[in-house]
Parts: sequence; structure tokens; C-alpha cells
Amino acid sequence: MAGDRGHLDPSRKRAPVDADRLSDLPDCLLEDILSRLGSLQAVRTSALSRRWRHVWRSVRCVDIDQREFPGSGHPGSRQYQRFEDFADTMLPWPPGAAQPPLDTFRLHFADAMNRVAMNTTSFGRWIRRGLTRRPATVDLQCGYANDCILWPPQHVDMGAAACRLTRLRLSGVTLGFCSREEIGGQLPVLEDLHLDNCHYHGVLTIASPTLKSLAVTSNSVSYFTDTVAIAAPRLASLRLVLPFGRDGRTSVVTKAPGNEALPSLVEASICLNDMDQRAYKAKLPFLRSMCSFLGRLTNVTKLELSGFTTTALLDHESQDFPVLENLRTLLLDGCDIGAINLQVLMKILENTPNLEKLRLHRCKAHASF
Repeated sequence: MAGDRGHLDPSRKRAPVDADRLSDLPDCLLEDILSRLGSLQAVRTSALSRRWRHVWRSVRCVDIDQREFPGSGHPGSRQYQRFEDFADTMLPWPPGAAQPPLDTFRLHFADAMNRVAMNTTSFGRWIRRGLTRRPATVDLQCGYANDCILWPPQHVDMGAAACRLTRLRLSGVTLGFCSREEIGGQLPVLEDLHLDNCHYHGVLTIASPTLKSLAVTSNSVSYFTDTVAIAAPRLASLRLVLPFGRDGRTSVVTKAPGNEALPSLVEASICLNDMDQRAYKAKLPFLRSMCSFLGRLTNVTKLELSGFTTTALLDHESQDFPVLENLRTLLLDGCDIGAINLQVLMKILENTPNLEKLRLHRCKAHASF
């Protein structure tokens, strides 16, 4: 009991409270911590410590997310003005001479309640300002109407802006390249490219000698309306999610002129989404282009195919599956495998002599288009 009374004795001295430990952290560590937060959260940390008050200005990441400003989807609203003021603060003009190049530049524009009234000139201004800081990673996501955000942005020296750009993700963006321009032509060190629900009319050529990872994903036939041509000799990973339908407004995937194969590709995932599930002749060019495209994957070792019909799997004339001698792992999800003695699957096995692992999921053994 004596020990208990001693433990409860208010006269005992308490251990001294530690001083502001956050202030003891080196600047490089503080900046690394803040770079893992969104810009709004990073700015709010200035209340944690007097020394943190201006550290966020040196962080090599600008991450502006409109979803953090509820109600800002109403043009002219007070919340939208707060969002606009915050973005202008994070991307001032002219930029300070001491501001370092960005490791990451990320903008997420949420959907608007009134798209017609929304003034999007601010968006272009912020994108231009962010690119002047020569980011290594750019992530632009837009939920507004078509043609709201344009890439590449106008009035930007992309030769200087993209000199460090290795990763680029565009979502809901309109690709504003001219008919003969390649998406990799202005990006000399690009390694990772992801296009999600981007708008483009014409032949979109993705050509890059440095590209290693590519993803092109769409959930509507209205996004890509003509042809996607790929030329990337160092491409190692590929992901395609492509819708197709009866109106023929579908991305035919093909090779770029002068480029026969994708020699470095080892992993590929291709998903075909039939938007109406009925047989139409307008679908044939797209499906046949996919079979031809599979023949370019000469060195692929892991392949995932989803939604492939017989026409997309077997050559129109020879009725053979492309020869993939290096393929080790194959996943077929929702694909046709043949109504007559699984003839499509047999053709696949004949031309993949080194296949070690085969997985079938929801595959169909009946007549198909």
C-alpha cells in the first residue's frame, strides 16, 4: 500500500515534457513526409509546428484534388472560389526562383453540376504552371465534359517541360495531337503511360523508344473512334481495355508503320468489352485486328485475354492461333474455346508449345461470332 501511496503522491515530480520533436527533424525528412500527402493536407500541417509553417512550399509534390472541396462543382460557388484560390496558391506565377523541380504533379478535377457554365480556363492555367516545374510524374484526371482538358496543353514548351517526365497518366483528357504526330514524340524519357477514357479522333500513334509500360483503357465506344497504333521496342508491360459495338466506332489496334513486333513485351492483359452482345459485321474489322495484334506479341511469357471471340482468337484465313513460343502462362476469361470439340482451345495449345500454366474462367464452348 505504501508503494501505491507513493505512486499516487502528487508531490512527486513528473518527467519533463519533451520539447517540439517535430522541429528536430531534418528538412529533407519533413519534405519527404509531406510529399506523401495531398497538397491540402500538407498545407494544414503548418499548424503542427512553427518550423513546419513554410516547409510545404519546398515539397516536390503538388497534388490538388477538387474532391477535397465539397460543393466546388457548382460554378461561381463559394467553395469553387476556395478551390480556385488554393490552386493558385499552390501554383503561383511566376514560380519562385528557388522552387525545385517536381517529382509529382497531380490534378484531379471532379465532375461539375453545371458543365456548360464551368469556366475551365483556370484548369489550363494550372497545368501550364505545373509543367514549368519540369515534373517527373504527371497525373491529370478530369470528370468534366469532353474537350475540357487538352493534352498537350497549348502555349507550353514541351521540350523543356517534359525533359524529366517518365510517368504520365491522363484520364478524361482530350488528346490534341495533329494527324501525323506521335504521343511519345514530345516525351523523350517517358517510361510509363496510362490513357484512361481519353478522347481522340483519328489515328492515335503511340510511338516511343523509351516506353516500358502502357495502359489504354476505355469504358465507352465514344472515346477512341478510329485506330490505335503502337510502336515501342522497349515495351515490357501492356494493358488494354477496349469496348466495341455494332456501329463500328471501335479502336482498331495495329502496328505503327515500320514496326512489326513488340520484341520486349513479356506481360500483356487485353480485355474486350462487347457493348451489345449481338453479331454485326461492323465488329469484324476490330476483332480481326485483335487477332493480328496477338501475332506481334512474339516474346510474351504471360498473357491474359478477356472477352475474346473466335474471330479475335483465330486467323480469318488459316483458322490458326498466332504462334507464341515463349508463352508460359495463359489466362482466358469469358473467351470462346470452340463449339466443336473445343477446337479453338486446341488451336491455342498447338501454337503455344512451352505453355506451363493454363487457366480458364467463364469460358464458352458454343458457336460465337
